[in-house]
Amino acid sequence: MADRETGVVDFAAALALGALFGAGLALFLAPQSGEKTRKELSKKSKKLRKEAEGRLDGAREAGVEWLEEAEHAVDRWTKEIGDAVDDGVKTIRETVQDEIESLEKKLGKKKGLFR
Repeated sequence: MADRETGVVDFAAALALGALFGAGLALFLAPQSGEKTRKELSKKSKKLRKEAEGRLDGAREAGVEWLEEAEHAVDRWTKEIGDAVDDGVKTIRETVQDEIESLEKKLGKKKGLFR
């Protein structure tokens, strides 16, 4: 059991020593100061944000245009369907009227029998 505890301690020590060495190496090899890096990251993030906002505005405008086009299409289709239904009803009424007149003639009855 002591060997196991020694292995854990050795691993933890190696991990801590590696982390310290890596942090020191990163500070030594860093191309610029942390403050300068933060300023550049801030500038880049602001630029990306403005680009994203511009794209979002473009997407909103495109969405509004699409919605308006869709509304016009629905209005046009509604009118076309309504006109087709009205024409169909008119045709049915005329056909029924013609059939009534034809039946009245065949039966020899006076006009208005089925009205």
